[in-house]
Amino acid sequence: MKPKYSVKTLRAAGLEARWTRNRNGAPIIVVRDPAANLRHQRQTWWAVGQRMWDDMMKDGVREAFDQHTLIADIFSIPA
Repeated sequence: MKPKYSVKTLRAAGLEARWTRNRNGAPIIVVRDPAANLRHQRQTWWAVGQRMWDDMMKDGVREAFDQHTLIADIFSIPA
């Protein structure tokens, strides 16, 4: 059985996770890694979209978080 899309699943992997809302008001989960070597992974909250979640279930939560945010500070646009 696949883990449920929840902050509990992400927190169990050592990430900080919380529910918030996107700019359209839809609920989303955002995460950051307090133990990351890179500042943007420690300080910025990153949305867990469907692709990131699927990769987390396939490759592992922390591994997928790193893959999706490793160079995100270069390519992301602040909201």
